[in-house]
Amino acid sequence: TGMGEEVVQQARKIITETEDLLHFAQSQGKTMEGPLRLGCIPTIAPFLLGDLSKFVHQHHPQLHLNIREDTTANLLQLLRNGELDVLILALPMDIQGNQSYLLGRDPFKLVMHKSLADNLPEPVAYDQLPDESIFLLETEHCLTGHAVAACELADSSKINPFTATSLHSLVQMADAGLGATFIPQMAIDRGILNG
Repeated sequence: TGMGEEVVQQARKIITETEDLLHFAQSQGKTMEGPLRLGCIPTIAPFLLGDLSKFVHQHHPQLHLNIREDTTANLLQLLRNGELDVLILALPMDIQGNQSYLLGRDPFKLVMHKSLADNLPEPVAYDQLPDESIFLLETEHCLTGHAVAACELADSSKINPFTATSLHSLVQMADAGLGATFIPQMAIDRGILNG
């Protein structure tokens, strides 16, 4: 019922605030100490969390990261439920009334095999790509929505029906010369295209 949903929302709020108070008391008001439940999307996690964990361990040894990698929708639900404290997401995104802070910008690049690139004029016009030549992640991944919006991929005939769950799968499809995909710069910087 509507009343039941309101009770659940209020109870979650009380539980979250109680946990926050408990953590504050346990750390005696010290910052960067105690548990921090962090959620991160899978298109960012493999390229960011190793360095982040190492930094936290070296500079804030009393801060204990508990990390969860999942899709944006699942992470937002866990945040709403009070099961996570903070999320690392790709914006723009409907964050459902939560607060957000911009930590950085990471452009994504069009990636394709040289054999396909050699046959296209520069700059690349997406409407000149062959039909079904753009490989994307499953729709649950925000990178797909960002790529479609940013590149104005209104012509769905350009999008291949194959959907991947990882950036590595997209790179393999592009490397096979079957089409193109979009990869975040941080993944390229971390060597996803090596080899």
